[in-house]
Amino acid sequence: MNVGITSSSNFNLDASTLVCQLIARANKPTCILSVESALHTLTRHIRGAGVRATAKKILQRYQVTPARDKDDRHYFSEYAAAIGLAGWDSRLSDLSHKEGIEYVKADSVNSEATVAYVRKKEIDILVNAGGGIFKADIIGAPRIGILNAHMGLLPAFRGMNVLEWSLFYEEPIGVTSHLIERGKDTGDILAFKEIPLEEGDTIATLRAKSLVVSVALMAECIESLSLGRLTRTKQRPQDGKQYFVMHPRLKAIVESRLKHPTQQMHQTSLHA
Repeated sequence: MNVGITSSSNFNLDASTLVCQLIARANKPTCILSVESALHTLTRHIRGAGVRATAKKILQRYQVTPARDKDDRHYFSEYAAAIGLAGWDSRLSDLSHKEGIEYVKADSVNSEATVAYVRKKEIDILVNAGGGIFKADIIGAPRIGILNAHMGLLPAFRGMNVLEWSLFYEEPIGVTSHLIERGKDTGDILAFKEIPLEEGDTIATLRAKSLVVSVALMAECIESLSLGRLTRTKQRPQDGKQYFVMHPRLKAIVESRLKHPTQQMHQTSLHA
């Protein structure tokens, strides 16, 4: 199976860890399409986590302020150590050169050149690890489709901040893998994987954990798709709700519940 990966930058722990995991599973990607736009990355973080959380992450990334919570690097490091994964924190260009993977800089995931490249390489699955909003031409370019990881249970929770909304309504938290279509989080569902909820977790730690869960789920789905073992489940628009950015006051309620979780919350997230 020909797998391509889109990335929002050359340094992307989601993408580099996924590449290493796919190599370990004998599903080495054919190419990495890097849309190296700081604006795309910044916009994606702001839409997902908000301005304040994004600013804090930037300061932590450049070691201006220490991280109070365990961040994505911490959980990726734990994950890589547990399965013996090397090179997970490499720059994508370096990793590609070492492993013989084509590394292509793209102006946009939707450009004519990008669409033509995906078709020329006969990519079966294009994996979204960042790069912007996918439009009709690129959605139709891979043979099977574009694989995405959504930080919530589909079809129930579509849209923004769905991890927070799931916690607010005390529903299972996790990541859904699905194929992208023109609707918002409405493509065919492939699988769901829970995010482990532990004592001391915050919204920030759970969002960081979700990235690792996403990588593990993506790798599993690609392997299952290559073996013809995965069923695609159609979504109906009426089966779910569209959520938007959660108000800070509601986030404060969620954080309070995480500090003082009910037994029901533990049971739902750990055993559902």
